[in-house]
Amino acid sequence: MSSSMEPEMSYHQRLVVDLCFEESEYEAAIDMLVQLTSPRHRPTKLHIRQLLYIALLSPTDRHARIDPLASPSKRERKLGELPSAAASLAARNLLMAFAETNSPAAILLALQPGDVDSPEEAEGFLATESLCISRAKNCWQILAEGFLLDQQQQQFASVKRKGKVLSAGSFGDLHDTAEMRSPVGETAWPILEWLISIFERDEVATNATLRHSPLLLEQLGTASRRDSDAALAICHYSFAQSDPRRRALGIRLLNLLINLSSATDLDFPLLVVSIFNGLSESTSAEDIASLLAGLHPSSAVSKFKIALYQKYFNDTASNTSTNRKPIAARPRPQARAAQPKGSPAKARQSTSTSSASPSSLANKYRAPTSGDILRLLMETQASPRNKYDLLVAYNEFQVLAPASERDPEWLEVARNGTVLDKAFGCKAQGAATMEPSEGEGVVYRDLLAGTLSVY
Repeated sequence: MSSSMEPEMSYHQRLVVDLCFEESEYEAAIDMLVQLTSPRHRPTKLHIRQLLYIALLSPTDRHARIDPLASPSKRERKLGELPSAAASLAARNLLMAFAETNSPAAILLALQPGDVDSPEEAEGFLATESLCISRAKNCWQILAEGFLLDQQQQQFASVKRKGKVLSAGSFGDLHDTAEMRSPVGETAWPILEWLISIFERDEVATNATLRHSPLLLEQLGTASRRDSDAALAICHYSFAQSDPRRRALGIRLLNLLINLSSATDLDFPLLVVSIFNGLSESTSAEDIASLLAGLHPSSAVSKFKIALYQKYFNDTASNTSTNRKPIAARPRPQARAAQPKGSPAKARQSTSTSSASPSSLANKYRAPTSGDILRLLMETQASPRNKYDLLVAYNEFQVLAPASERDPEWLEVARNGTVLDKAFGCKAQGAATMEPSEGEGVVYRDLLAGTLSVY
């Protein structure tokens, strides 16, 4: 965490907010936090976790916390104890305000893996209920559909086991369908946007040669065991949404992961394979182009586009020759340096992450040569649109990448109309034995010529 992080709000300020929360005056507590929002001091971890709990609370969660067999007065009392829908909306707005006002590291202290609140210190309904936020192993877990409901029923089951027997069907259905649930619940979309905004701001604030978010890396396991599956599942789920705003969140998260894989030990080939495998066989050339077009231009993004299209074209060529889709192989794991015997796990993790500079951790994937790209294009029957996008991405990489990674032959290839005609399957222009060029390949060939002329 940053040494320049703003100090926490004063004890008196925290106490006033805590009293409101303990009295179930949620909107009053949130209004107080709105007034206290300042770049000069940060909110407490507990308040952020409580706001997240309120923001994630859904109608289903509220209904599950009211016993249908209780008397009307008890049900009314319980309903008054729960945050309202208005409080949930206010909590989401306040969280976004904090993200825009305070430093990213200060806000994400509340979701630091392994930093679990003590149940003995929890005072009041909200403090007790929001303990589940600190118990989450990473920020992705709290976004999952039914997260709060799972935590509430597990807590209820724990209490019941102490003195009474649970009915056979009380919680079986909950666990049986857990794996079928979506990685983002309906009330969690604003929280996903909040997290992405924080990671993006962290990228900008991080003083490093290669742009990346160290806070995002913290949410992907340890240096000895990176796990991007949950984040990638959210990407794929977002891509499948009909709402363009939700699809855009998936693209923004993917952009963050690409930057991270270019600057740290996050597995770049595995990222490419995962995104490729998540594309269904019915995905059109336009769908792929639309997905990649939303990524922010950079050498890391261009490299990712090249690698993804390589994978796509190679599989297209394989499908054409064998009429079946090959199984994508998982990238071979790289050997790790041996650790001294008896050294603590935390020491190993600290050595591997803090002593290595981003440039020394950058992935070793090198872009193919222009000759390799052209041979691939001539051997595949892929859409001219995708061929065009690959060549544009390759050209962007040649412009943005360090001189040591560029292909000196690309400039000549870009100027050679005959070579590009072959890549798009066009007939040579002006040849006496050839008919005039026509078709979709020519359209994208001419479009490419116009695109390359501006570089």
